[in-house]
Amino acid sequence: MVVVKEFSVKKIVKKNPEDKEAKMKQMRKDHEKLVKGRFEFVDAQGGFLEFAYRWFKGDPLLTYKLFHGETTELPQGVVRHLNNTKKKVRKILANIDPNARGVSSTFEIQSRVNFIPCESV
Repeated sequence: MVVVKEFSVKKIVKKNPEDKEAKMKQMRKDHEKLVKGRFEFVDAQGGFLEFAYRWFKGDPLLTYKLFHGETTELPQGVVRHLNNTKKKVRKILANIDPNARGVSSTFEIQSRVNFIPCESV
């Protein structure tokens, strides 16, 4: 008995260039909206964080230098980027079974930096 499998190619629907351009303009507008707030550097309190950032193709590469405890205005896109900066911290469990292989551990996700909005501009 011969089994024949039939594969179909999924159609790719291309969006209208005008709609795509309008959506990109809206995304840029939302991304560039200024937010005033306080920067907290959880990893190195009292220190500073310096990073280069560019989100959209063709934009210039901008360098930001933020000090812990500083109140400043940043674009909404940069604020989202900062608040999504996380690290995994490994925790080894105390009750280890001597017959178990390897070390039992869990991971905890911690935020490295925070930007706490005060008001929108």
